[in-house]
Amino acid sequence: MNISIDTLFAEDELAEGAVVTALNHQDIVVALSAALATERVAVLHMLYPRTDARTHRSLDELVGKLQNHGLNQVARLVSQEAHYLVFKDPKKAWKAFHEIRNDSLAIGVHLYYAGLVGEAAELKLDAHAHGRD
Repeated sequence: MNISIDTLFAEDELAEGAVVTALNHQDIVVALSAALATERVAVLHMLYPRTDARTHRSLDELVGKLQNHGLNQVARLVSQEAHYLVFKDPKKAWKAFHEIRNDSLAIGVHLYYAGLVGEAAELKLDAHAHGRD
């Protein structure tokens, strides 16, 4: 993985010779996914709400559904409330992303892929997962 510090700075900051910049978690994850784009690495950012009985029920149900669909490694990490899931297989990432997004109302997920986020990341991952690119 090759990543340049300059990719984390805005163009106007670079032009002004800035030596410091501010980043948020999304900037870091987008940069990571962009640096790993040639390896087709997908990152799922998991969003677990504050703990209450409904959350635990939803989490347990989601873990069960992931296991039933053969996503045992994903189920184990979700049961541990891992915040970032990093996939090196676009097909597994696509399947896990949709299982999580469709099967849990209490747990959210954001996809980062090839330096993209949101719908653009979904479209690119879909193409790679289904051999259309």
